[in-house]
Amino acid sequence: MPRVALAAALALLAACAPRAPRDGAGAERALDVSAGGARFRIVFGPEDAGEARRVADALALAAPRAQRFGALAVPVTITLHPSHAALERAASRPGYPWLRAWARYATIELQSPRTWGGLGGLVGARRGRVAELLAHELAHCAMWQRAGDAQTWLYKGIPRWFTEGLASVAAGQERRHAALADLARFYDGAAPSAAGGAGGPDPLSESEALYLRQAELVYGAAHHAFGFLVARYGDARVRAVLDGMGAGLSFASAFRAAVGPEPEAFEAEFRRYVAWRGFER
Repeated sequence: MPRVALAAALALLAACAPRAPRDGAGAERALDVSAGGARFRIVFGPEDAGEARRVADALALAAPRAQRFGALAVPVTITLHPSHAALERAASRPGYPWLRAWARYATIELQSPRTWGGLGGLVGARRGRVAELLAHELAHCAMWQRAGDAQTWLYKGIPRWFTEGLASVAAGQERRHAALADLARFYDGAAPSAAGGAGGPDPLSESEALYLRQAELVYGAAHHAFGFLVARYGDARVRAVLDGMGAGLSFASAFRAAVGPEPEAFEAEFRRYVAWRGFER
């Protein structure tokens, strides 16, 4: 293998490998769990032994929900990090204060729920929130596992609205997002040929410009766009898109083969539906 290619391969393996918890005292520990027909390993430091058991408990709720569009065929390692700083390091995502987890093909980096705040110390509330977040992140893993393998999953060209929308719909997170009417107000004032709305870049096609500072807009638009896709074409077409990628196609080619229109045409159709208040009819 050429030296440059070897270096790239090693960098990819390092990015996808589970990271040991940092900032804690003592050796890491592991807990193996089966839930929803899938297998998991929870890696944690001694300070998070209780949280690891709660995560294991939450997997019973999260794993079946996460597999709506694809099975978790490869075991997933969930690493608990004792602080937000440790999570950002493991995810290689500095400056994301709202981030609580980061998924890859067969790993999830998870900030220990005991550090989230806003849960009032209630174990029941924590379990529900953890299960919801895990369902979202595991849906990412399931999607990538169906669409590719450990070497190809990063290179399918899947847009953020599809990846985040699929995970949000699978996790049942509609109540966490603004209503379609709010998204319609964002698009108000846009020129007929423009993708962006009066509020700036388009959250579907230009999400990178918004993701860091306006994550809720991006996540909300993704959820509603994917919900529109499922309502119009059904779950089976979504699975067919993933299977097309699994057979070697790019996202655009798989989407066209399974759904019909080009992804950009579908995005434009969804924008018209929102801007013309189709959801009110």
